[in-house]
Amino acid sequence: MSLALDYEIVHLREQLERKEARIAELERLIADQQVIFPPEWDLTRIQTRILRFLLKRTFANREQIHAFLYADREDGGPELENVRVHICLLRKKLKPRGVNISWLVGMGYRLDDDTKEKFRTTSLLPA
Repeated sequence: MSLALDYEIVHLREQLERKEARIAELERLIADQQVIFPPEWDLTRIQTRILRFLLKRTFANREQIHAFLYADREDGGPELENVRVHICLLRKKLKPRGVNISWLVGMGYRLDDDTKEKFRTTSLLPA
């Protein structure tokens, strides 16, 4: 490959990284809009943010959730595996309340449409 082509590839990758970081930042702002969960659910701040994020998306993979949670950290945040742990703990808290977070291989985590509708009809989620 020529030097000019190598430079162009590096430049395009840098642009892509900046765009992905901006998208993660915007998604964080959108998902952090006022969605209030009952205090008796005893959700941590991270669990609340993950649930808000899932309510706004059809699917979210671990990388997207990690970017959403830790985009503002210079060190990139904890290991990606931590997302799986947070989801596991969140599932345990939500299952008795009829909220199910499912996983579809190749797509990511999701809340089913019935669950999202429950949130809308109980005024916990803006219309």
